[in-house]
Amino acid sequence: MIQQSQDYYSILQLSPDATPEDIKIAFRRLARKYHPDLNPNNTATTEQFQQISQAYEVLSDEKKRHRYYLERYVPRYNHNHHRSQKTTGKNHPQSSSNRQAQRLYNQGLKKSQHQQYQKAVAKYTKAINIDSQFIDAYLKRCEIYYKLGNYQEILDDCYQIIKINPSIIKAFYYQGRARYSLGYIPGAIDSYSEVIRQAPNHAQAYYYRAIAYRNTKETDLALKDFQIAGKLFIAQGNQKAYLLIKQNISSLTTANSQTANSPLEHLVGACFKALQNSFKTAASVVKILTK
Repeated sequence: MIQQSQDYYSILQLSPDATPEDIKIAFRRLARKYHPDLNPNNTATTEQFQQISQAYEVLSDEKKRHRYYLERYVPRYNHNHHRSQKTTGKNHPQSSSNRQAQRLYNQGLKKSQHQQYQKAVAKYTKAINIDSQFIDAYLKRCEIYYKLGNYQEILDDCYQIIKINPSIIKAFYYQGRARYSLGYIPGAIDSYSEVIRQAPNHAQAYYYRAIAYRNTKETDLALKDFQIAGKLFIAQGNQKAYLLIKQNISSLTTANSQTANSPLEHLVGACFKALQNSFKTAASVVKILTK
């Protein structure tokens, strides 16, 4: 799994219009140069070789290469295009002709409850084949795909949902999770930002956007999102998530090796103080209400 936003064409020293043969030749040339066996005890060349291998894995596969192109070069185009469409969509079949789709959907829910995920996917897929506008079936299939690690399939479903109805927040949320898991970090940030635009109190979106910002080394933005997420989690009474955010904020200072008087250190301190005050306020309210 790739955890950084990378330009695979640049890594292989190619242009985006490179042919499959060009990609193969470039990979072989660079692999010979940076292979760990030829550069023992050299961590820099080992990392370079891993990047080359990741780039080749994506660009040598036609489907992955096409998805990479869409995610890296046209995420904002797709996003704006979908938002401009005046579609209504529907969350479940309405006509009597689609009752079979509803039955298949319900069967999929039962399969999911029993953790029979492949069978659940098959039921949701049949429901979608009957009614291509069945948003709930797409969303449930996304949920299963995420558990199975089928991130490309999640992106395909999210595009369909957004095309039908661009106000479905879960579609952008799943899109963000899938994009991040595939290494499309800027695209993931776009998706989480759209979730936050539509639902300003979506704590998970702030949290995962902060994680994405941390990967792109935009530390100030990451800290601000962690702070907002922490306050929202505290308001929800989710102390476990709050403690997790504290750990993430601490790791940012460790990773950046900042001095005690650095601007980042002051910002981290401010984040901790704001979160602690929010937690104390929430605890006081709970104490008053339980008297």
